[in-house]
Amino acid sequence: MNTCTTKITTTSQNKLMKSQAGRAFTLIELLVVIAIIGVLVGLLLPAVQSARESGRRVACVNNLHQIGVALHVYENARREFPVGWQPGGSRKAEWGWPTQILPMLEQPVLYDSLNVSTATLRDAIGDPALRPLLRTSIGLFRCPSDLTPPTLPGGNNNGPQYNRLFDCDNCPGDFEPATSNYVGNGGLNDPMPVIGSNGNGIFWSETPVRLADITDGLTKTFAVGERHDRCRSATWVGVRNPPGPDMWGSYWVRARVSMKLNDPRPINPTNSCTEGFSSAHPGGGNFLYCDGSVQSLNDDISFSNGGVTFNNNNPTYVASQLGVYQRLGIRDDGVATTTP
Repeated sequence: MNTCTTKITTTSQNKLMKSQAGRAFTLIELLVVIAIIGVLVGLLLPAVQSARESGRRVACVNNLHQIGVALHVYENARREFPVGWQPGGSRKAEWGWPTQILPMLEQPVLYDSLNVSTATLRDAIGDPALRPLLRTSIGLFRCPSDLTPPTLPGGNNNGPQYNRLFDCDNCPGDFEPATSNYVGNGGLNDPMPVIGSNGNGIFWSETPVRLADITDGLTKTFAVGERHDRCRSATWVGVRNPPGPDMWGSYWVRARVSMKLNDPRPINPTNSCTEGFSSAHPGGGNFLYCDGSVQSLNDDISFSNGGVTFNNNNPTYVASQLGVYQRLGIRDDGVATTTP
């Protein structure tokens, strides 16, 4: 009797287990599972993207720190910062300030190979053996958040400035200089300053800036900022031919603070973010100050060109009417400015 009962119980249990094992997900259950997974992905993805951007921003800040160290090593040896670009007169391509600090950025071989100290950028462009070196991508000049291509289109074609073609007289068609996401602070100046004018920032032509010239203070004046690919980035190589007797071509290595940070307005011949600072980081951009520190400025930083009279030489301004952004870009406006 007990044996029979045990067999019946075992048989019932086996049938129940087979029934449960053979039961599949219904369509509704499957959709619920998919929906839950979708919600979890939606919650986690922004956090992952934010963490990645945070890491890229830190790397960008580190790049600027290294550039700052190189600039101060240069200044310590020569008692002045490098000029923004080598003076060469009208319609001549010349070396920019980044080439002057290549030895301090662990690029002495590239500096020596290009003969930066003795030759001109035009010489390097015209030399088939040296021209490929101008395409060298340098990691410290590239922001990891930016999608800037490794090189810029070049050639012998004086296209309009806002097309950002690095053209020059008699340039060969295969000339394409390497890009950079960092430009020097040229200060508050006219869109088309003429050769011989003086900048009030840190990087300009002909006359180098000394520490003593930064009378507003090293912590109150920035030296280098970012340039976004949306605004056609920049290059570490130097300046191209301007299309006339002015210095439009210098925007490849410098920017002016009379253009708003991350100016959202479209690129056009008379109003272009290619002349200002811009960044791929959401909400603002990173700036290297003259003391070697790096700070982030927000898009909504106080901005005003009030009291400014632009001309093709040296603009006049009323310092008290300028925005904080403008005052941080001028080395000697004489107004106490607190960095936001």
